[in-house]
Amino acid sequence: MSTTLEPRKVDQPFVRRWLRMALELFVRAPLRFGILIALLGGVDHAAVALAQGVGIQRTWADRLGTLMVPLLWVLTSAVARGADDSRQSSEALASLGRTQVWLGALRAGVTLAVFLSIAGWVLQGLGQLLSPHRPQSYLQHPGELLDSIVANVLFLQSWVGLCYCPLLVLQPQLSPPEASSMSRRASRINGNMLIFTFVGVITFGAASLASVLPLYGMTDAALLVFLGVLNYVAYRDIFERRSGNLPKMTELLQVGPTHAPIKAPL
Repeated sequence: MSTTLEPRKVDQPFVRRWLRMALELFVRAPLRFGILIALLGGVDHAAVALAQGVGIQRTWADRLGTLMVPLLWVLTSAVARGADDSRQSSEALASLGRTQVWLGALRAGVTLAVFLSIAGWVLQGLGQLLSPHRPQSYLQHPGELLDSIVANVLFLQSWVGLCYCPLLVLQPQLSPPEASSMSRRASRINGNMLIFTFVGVITFGAASLASVLPLYGMTDAALLVFLGVLNYVAYRDIFERRSGNLPKMTELLQVGPTHAPIKAPL
């Protein structure tokens, strides 16, 4: 494992700071993040059409959807890096060409999907689940797949920690097991329960909003992308020891270089 990359305990309170920094990055690149949200919404609609046409059970569709979250957050980490520092945008996007990044993300998604499947079978065996012949056993409406994915977000965060996907993208020297270990260590140093509660409150609040304004699943899609940006902000604060976003390049150009006044010769 790398000895030069170590997580730190960040200054508290970090909850509002991380939220503010994530929202700021979200606003900086609305087109890029909007494309990710639209892509996620398109996958949700395609899953509904596939489930109705082929007859895939909702449980299996949900497990396939669970695989998507780490893959989405890998993409979001690269986009968030570009929104934070436009000079590193190309480098961050180029990192997505590494096979190890996608295998690491898929590894986390498969592990969670298998765990949830086993847990579901155990509960079904104990008679604690509803009948598999209930009317909603298949995906019927847009947004149902994303609702299920959002419900599993906390399981993923508990399993690999808050910084796993940004570490995969931005620290190529780390293997997936090393990235997972360092991410869990970062969460432990900064308070597992506090981080779990923090992400849980955001998730519950967005899910409540989605129940009032479903918008065909786009509310859940926006939440998943935002959580990916939040992961990047947490990673940057904990591992790169930078709590604030960098100034936008346009702001730097407007300020321009400063020169000392030239004194007239006496």
